[in-house]
Amino acid sequence: MTNHRRVVICSLGVPHPREGASLVIIYNFIEPLRRAGFDILHIVLLEGDSAAAGPALESYRTTVESPHYEIVTVTTRKFVDQGPRAHTIDLSGCSRAIERATKFRADLVIAFDIVPAWVAASIPSRRKLAWLGDLNFQTTYYHGLYGLQERPWRLLSFAKFWLAARNWRHVYAKVLADYDEVIVSAESSVAQIAGLGLRNHGYRPYPWPVDDPPSDPSPKPATPTFMFFGNLVGLGSRSALHFMVAEVYRRLIGLWGQGGFQILIAGRGHLPEWFSVAIADKPEFVRIGFVEDLPATLAGCHGVLVPIDVPVGNRTRVLYALSQGALVIAHANVALGNPALIDGETCALGHDGKSFVARMERAFADPDWSQRIGEAGRTAYMQLFHPGRAGADFLSRVEALLAPPQADT
Repeated sequence: MTNHRRVVICSLGVPHPREGASLVIIYNFIEPLRRAGFDILHIVLLEGDSAAAGPALESYRTTVESPHYEIVTVTTRKFVDQGPRAHTIDLSGCSRAIERATKFRADLVIAFDIVPAWVAASIPSRRKLAWLGDLNFQTTYYHGLYGLQERPWRLLSFAKFWLAARNWRHVYAKVLADYDEVIVSAESSVAQIAGLGLRNHGYRPYPWPVDDPPSDPSPKPATPTFMFFGNLVGLGSRSALHFMVAEVYRRLIGLWGQGGFQILIAGRGHLPEWFSVAIADKPEFVRIGFVEDLPATLAGCHGVLVPIDVPVGNRTRVLYALSQGALVIAHANVALGNPALIDGETCALGHDGKSFVARMERAFADPDWSQRIGEAGRTAYMQLFHPGRAGADFLSRVEALLAPPQADT
């Protein structure tokens, strides 16, 4: 049955089925809307060199454009100017897209994250829905804090980060006040958004597609072997690398001795300079770069390390590891964003270096324990974050917003 209700979608960047964490999530949110038969106008915001996004945009057009799915692009050097007193947005290049969206007469506007929500605030519609990834005012603050830790003499730089974070809080409060519903990707963000005086918001799991785990995994190595993977320059990795050097490494040396264990570090990009210097005399950290067959590599480890102690976000690397049935060993703060993480049930959580290493020790010594928790973690992923489940949940939120208001009885 065809459904011709009209939806405007606004996103920063080109949604993609496999590349870019937030873009993958957005792609898998949009898919159930396409299949449901809405008339969709998608405003794709592009920053910087638009030519770089050309191939991805053309591929996306080929995949989704139809009589019921129209794409309009907006390109600018930078949408947001972060000033010391206030952040401002450049809408000068958006007039054509906003005019088209106004004529579209949308029943619902869906904005994926704060910059699209800021742009879409100018688009008239009956209802508005915003989905938020990591909150900019949190990530900005913590990046500044780690910068100060790495270079203590740059106190003025931290002050700039603090001011930028404060100004982002003002943006979120002002922009989201006009939205009917705000969905946050991390449960820890619920309190943060409530602290801005906003009320109509809540946490929902998001869709994350993965490959199936190997049906016949390789046996674990005789040496305790763990993997750390992900975006090596993002806030999560920055936090985790600091925690491993400061809180975990020396305890592992005390437990297994020099050369008695391995921590495989996988991911695109270069290691941060400070971390490369810190591990120059620590051969137990093994840089393996981009891994072609991540499921098989994970299956050959005793656990996946997620020692992220910043209370921000709901990490896709965790979802990937859960989906593979791998034992996730995480800092307890990771569970603040993802309530599916329960110590001893779906993962192993440590609140400090000592308890974190204790869980690594058990992961190596007790394979039955590791397997049981890994299997429960995969079940949690399938029930909450599999695209079929999380996508259907998102569609139900859209349907609820579009439903006619109930008459008082």
